Amino acid sequence: MSAYGELVAFWSGASDLMPGDSNGTLDVFVKDLQSGALEAISVASDGTAGNGPSLNAVLSANGQLVAFESRASNLVAGDANRSSDIFVKDRLTGVVERVSMAADGRDGNDGSHRPALSADGRFVAFWSEAGNLVPDDTNQSYANGGYDIFVKDRQSGALERVSVAADGAEGIADSVAPSISADGRFVAFGSFAANLVPGDTNDVPDVFVKDRLTGAVERVSLTADGAQGDGDSFWNPHISGDGRFVAFWSEASNLVPGDTNGVPDVFVKDRQTGALERISLADQGAEGNGASYNPTLSADGRLLAFWSEAGNLVPDDTNGALDVFVRDRQTGAVEHVSLAADGTASDGASYSPTLSADGRLVAFWSEASNLVAGDSNGKLDVFTVDRSAPAGP
Repeated sequence: MSAYGELVAFWSGASDLMPGDSNGTLDVFVKDLQSGALEAISVASDGTAGNGPSLNAVLSANGQLVAFESRASNLVAGDANRSSDIFVKDRLTGVVERVSMAADGRDGNDGSHRPALSADGRFVAFWSEAGNLVPDDTNQSYANGGYDIFVKDRQSGALERVSVAADGAEGIADSVAPSISADGRFVAFGSFAANLVPGDTNDVPDVFVKDRLTGAVERVSLTADGAQGDGDSFWNPHISGDGRFVAFWSEASNLVPGDTNGVPDVFVKDRQTGALERISLADQGAEGNGASYNPTLSADGRLLAFWSEAGNLVPDDTNGALDVFVRDRQTGAVEHVSLAADGTASDGASYSPTLSADGRLVAFWSEASNLVAGDSNGKLDVFTVDRSAPAGP
């Protein structure tokens, strides 16, 4: 979603969204919520449709640039590696750029995945199995860390591996799922590596933040007093625009006092104060009675969207399905957003939310058929909710 929420990027296997879509694979699109216009993104600069699946799209703040992952080999000239690559499409000029390449222009020798963009689109973070993107990348066996995190500077062409210790030592295990701050300085990611920071002895994956300016690496999936988590913390962390707050989900039960629900929860770490807050609670503070996952923050870190199996985060949640919620960290209020406009509960699972910069708009995937009138395709769809709009009949 763009910063103001007027544009939403998504990927779809549907062949009837655009005329002439006959490539029979996943494509990336951008929807303009104001005009209703739909634009095909995963096409070459001359308009040729991609000949392989494209997915995992993200937008720059103003929506001009779209980064995505694709196995298509015809989006740019000379793509001969037969692997997933990361591309950036300029919606204004139509130019498509492949960014998952070495600084000297060599193809990556393996796949690259799940891009994240700085606000202006200059920096692109992604994770890759390729071992030839930077010199001295020797941690290529799966057991010893086949996946690394990289940041491409589209202005200078420089490519940096960020999943390394402060002294430059390679991670000894996989690093995945980067999120990048608005200015591109801070990168949050999950890693199985135990050598990125001193004292990492818990033998589970953790969430880290790399400061690209100083080279410092910080482990954020710790208690407020610095104790290690006793369970996994890694998939899909999200960093606020200024890099101060990092949201993540964790199976650890010791990150905050009183965590007795025995399921994954969502947390936010304040890197300035060291405070750690559990987010997946009811507004009265009751623990969720089901697992919660994949948080995303507003730009200032105040609002956080996540999806949850819990049925007790808000009153009258009786649909027994995954739902999307937004928590206001300032007031403690929890809002159930995967509802129809009249407040009717969804009749299917909803997940993977994204917030606009101010948190007003929420986009998410849903299997529900009753969120809007006329939804009869029986397929997974993308929806947006304006949280400022009045709910109910």
